[in-house]
Amino acid sequence: MKKCTLLLGLFLLPVSMIQASFDVNDPPMGVFSDEWYAVMFKGQKSGHMHSTMERQKGKSGDVVVSTITMRLEMGRGGTPVVVSMKQSSTETLKGEPVAFSNVLRLGNVPTTSRGTIKDGEVKIMTTQFGRSTTQTYALPKGATMNWGSMLAQVRNGIEPGTSYEIGLYEPSMAPDRLIPVKVEMLERETIDLFGRKIEAVKSRQVMTVQGVLGGAGEMETIAWLADKTTAARMEMSIMNFQIEVVACSKAVALAPNDPAELMLDTLIPVEMPIPPERARSITYRIRQKNGEEQAALEHLPETAIQKIDSVNKNEVVITVARPSAHKTPPPASTLTEQDRELYLAATSLVDYKDPEVAKLVKEAAGDEKDPRKLAERLCRFVGQYVRSKTLSVGFATASEVARSREGDCTEHSVLLAAMGRGVGIPTRLVTGIVYTDNFENRRHVFVGHMWTQFWIDGQWVDLDPALRQTDVDPTHIAFGLSGAGDTGVADMTSSFWLAMGNLEIAILATDPPTATPAETQP
Repeated sequence: MKKCTLLLGLFLLPVSMIQASFDVNDPPMGVFSDEWYAVMFKGQKSGHMHSTMERQKGKSGDVVVSTITMRLEMGRGGTPVVVSMKQSSTETLKGEPVAFSNVLRLGNVPTTSRGTIKDGEVKIMTTQFGRSTTQTYALPKGATMNWGSMLAQVRNGIEPGTSYEIGLYEPSMAPDRLIPVKVEMLERETIDLFGRKIEAVKSRQVMTVQGVLGGAGEMETIAWLADKTTAARMEMSIMNFQIEVVACSKAVALAPNDPAELMLDTLIPVEMPIPPERARSITYRIRQKNGEEQAALEHLPETAIQKIDSVNKNEVVITVARPSAHKTPPPASTLTEQDRELYLAATSLVDYKDPEVAKLVKEAAGDEKDPRKLAERLCRFVGQYVRSKTLSVGFATASEVARSREGDCTEHSVLLAAMGRGVGIPTRLVTGIVYTDNFENRRHVFVGHMWTQFWIDGQWVDLDPALRQTDVDPTHIAFGLSGAGDTGVADMTSSFWLAMGNLEIAILATDPPTATPAETQP
């Protein structure tokens, strides 16, 4: 039985790490910044980043093209995973966005997105397997990308005590809105760059990522600036992972990696075993270990099976009950036309119009017309169809899973979501955790997980194809909800997910009652 944890958060690194000296008002033609960085996880070299800036001739004047490539190696429960990204932005000399592109390899096949900006409109084309989807958005007012962020830093200066805010436009995270970033200059320090000591100004950047379905997560980055245009080191923490990006030579950046294990650090232990197959309902208390970094507890979602009993700034108490445990069905609600369009869309992640996905839809659905029976039929089909249950795939699209037949919970869920939309049923993804008795020799733990919801008879019905559950057990705790659209990483971000490695869970009650910790001792 394989579980998963999302890797997307590792690509939320701010992209304004620039190390060069130049006149920002008139940078030289050609490449004027060419810098290399080592990416460290938990003190181990796990990848590299390469950043360039180049002044080019444009159709309406000179532009600055910023390009960042990143390659990471990591372990997921002892299984090696490699992910990579190449991202570029084109801006006017004044910092106005013109175009951008992003090549992201989270599965085995890259997904390419290209965007153009004209007359206040952003048009993004995303391509995989030769198929493209196109989305159009209004360019948010005050949009700032790489070069614009650098101009803001130069304009405001780096004197300790200085603070300012920018609206970062990062289409790979949120193409339809800005990401607020607060920047504060702290104090001067001496830092170490692999044995080379330099003087730098320590700064703090706080990025607020707002999910499209509600909820927000804050990410704090500490960066050391040697001067107004030189960032030499950056540190941050995501899901309890300590991440460092350190300026270095090309040889050091490309030196062999010693990949760190990611998944085991996000496991959340509980004091007693839970029998998921017998449990009808479970009441949990969720807290943060570090009281100074409280998650936004009020943003934990309520679903048909998950209800919030109480919440305050320190903890949240929830009860999760499997669908068959409800004495009466939850009251029906309605879906707006806007939401229906969102949850039925063929996107790059869940492209049900892809010929291979469409073929699976036809095979799995057969002649079934009843929506609930049809959803369960699709769920069972996906659970059997994905035959290679592996953690080696970062995050593949439904189109890729239809061809490869491999992956973990994320691949099961996106394929099921696509197939549901293929038969005309709105679907969405649930990011959260699930209990397992044993994971990599860790006993009684919750581990990152994803499953799917179908909109049937006025409510969202939970289905777990990876665990082959149509009556989802109450060890599933939802942290966030995603429309699986082309709205970037922010669509899957929640403050709980970002803080997952810092959570603790207590079991307050179970139905039927479960043995206490003392009763489980040999």
